[in-house]
Amino acid sequence: MNKVFLFCFLLMSCDVAKAQYAGYSAVNDITKFKEQFSSASLKTQTIKSDFVQEKNLSMLSEKITSKGKFWFKKDNLVRMEYSTPFQYLMIINKTNVYVKDGNKENKIATSSNKLFQQINKITVDCVQGTALSNTDFKFKIFENEKSFLVELPPVAKNLKEYFKNINVVVDKKDYSVAKIDMIELSGDNTVINFINKELNVNIPDALFTVH
Repeated sequence: MNKVFLFCFLLMSCDVAKAQYAGYSAVNDITKFKEQFSSASLKTQTIKSDFVQEKNLSMLSEKITSKGKFWFKKDNLVRMEYSTPFQYLMIINKTNVYVKDGNKENKIATSSNKLFQQINKITVDCVQGTALSNTDFKFKIFENEKSFLVELPPVAKNLKEYFKNINVVVDKKDYSVAKIDMIELSGDNTVINFINKELNVNIPDALFTVH
């Protein structure tokens, strides 16, 4: 389940934007950003992308780098397939999560676990642009010339026990998610970069079948 947690969250809290996020400044018109972000998310029906994940552990001097492919389809359908250096699959199909790790398979109903239900919601919210309306988090928004940075420190008690902060980098060109940075209480973090993104391409429902 820890590997599932790795996918779902994002960044570190800060009090001074310039000190924490070099090159970013606070967004003055938050209402305008929310409207544009929401408008773009409504137009985005599917996302297909490659991804590179970097895990930084305090006990290791080198990053753990993984690569794979990512698919999203409205509503609440996510497939994340790791291919390098190991094979690992996670599928979110509405309220069900399917995980395959080697020969081990596991199916989880998020309704049976409050924390997992929250993680499932945040995962989908971050991808489809509805994270700002999730009451489990506060938010701050920063920008530079090419992107927005949405900082999401958790306020829900059980989420605060796992994560220090969650950040999403949003591409200004199409308001799609370019990066997710997950900061744990220990200081370890996981960064997922989405590359070669294709929006609104045909994606078969079969990719999201939970066995």
